[in-house]
Amino acid sequence: MVQIDKLFTEIDPKEGEFSFDENVARVFDDMISRSIPLYTDVQRSVPVLAGLLDHDPIRVVDLGCSTGTSLIHLVNALPDRKFEITGIDNSAAMLEKCREKIAATRRHSKQPELMEQIKVEQADVRSFEFSEASIVLMNYTLQFVEVESRKKVLRRICDSIRPGGFLLVSEKVIHAQPEMDDALVEMYFEFKRRQGYSDLEISRKRDALENVLVPLTVDGNQCLFREAGFGNVEVLLKWFNFATFVCRP
Repeated sequence: MVQIDKLFTEIDPKEGEFSFDENVARVFDDMISRSIPLYTDVQRSVPVLAGLLDHDPIRVVDLGCSTGTSLIHLVNALPDRKFEITGIDNSAAMLEKCREKIAATRRHSKQPELMEQIKVEQADVRSFEFSEASIVLMNYTLQFVEVESRKKVLRRICDSIRPGGFLLVSEKVIHAQPEMDDALVEMYFEFKRRQGYSDLEISRKRDALENVLVPLTVDGNQCLFREAGFGNVEVLLKWFNFATFVCRP
C-alpha cells in the first residue's frame, strides 16, 4: 500500500539535508508521483521505445532504480519480449522497497515469471561497471551526481550501449534567464499545491534539496551528452522545469 507523503510536515531539515533514507523510501512512490510533472508519461515512454528495438534479449540498466517502478512497468507492458534487467541504487532503504514491490507484483501477477527478469544491486552509479546495454535509464538521478563527475559517468554509459540502443535521462532543469527561471519555479510550486502540498512542505523540501540536487539548463545537459559521445540527443518531453532526453551514440 502506498503511503501518503507527509514527510516535510513531520520533519524540518536543515539546508542540504535531503537523503534517500528510510523516511523518504517509505513515502517515495507518492512523493515522486505528486512532485514530478509528466511522471506517468515518462514511465509509459520506456516500453514504447524498448518495443522498437530488435535486441533479444533487451538488456536494461536502470541507474537510480529507486523502488523499481520503471522496471516493473516495462516487463509488464511487454510480456512477450525477453529482458535482462539490472536495477542499481546506492540506497539500501530504496532497494528494500524495490524488492518488496517486485515480490508483491510476482504474487499477484498472472505471469509471475516476468519478475524473474529483474535483478537489483546496491552500488554507486558513478562507478558501477556494465556493458552491452540496450537501454540505460537515468530518471531523476544524474541531477544528484556532482557536476564535475557527470561527463565521466555519461561517457562510460555511452561506451556501454549496443548499436541501436539508447540512454533515457529525465532531469529537473533551470533556465538561463533569471526572470523566466523564477516564473517557472513558481509555476512548479503551484503544480505542487494542486497536488496537495502546503507552502510549508514545499519550502522545507526546497531547503533540504539545496546543493544536493544541482540542475543544469536544457542546453547545458545537451552539450554534456554530446561531449560524452552521444551523437544524437533529442528532447522527448518538457514541462516547464523538467525535461526528458533520449540520447544515442
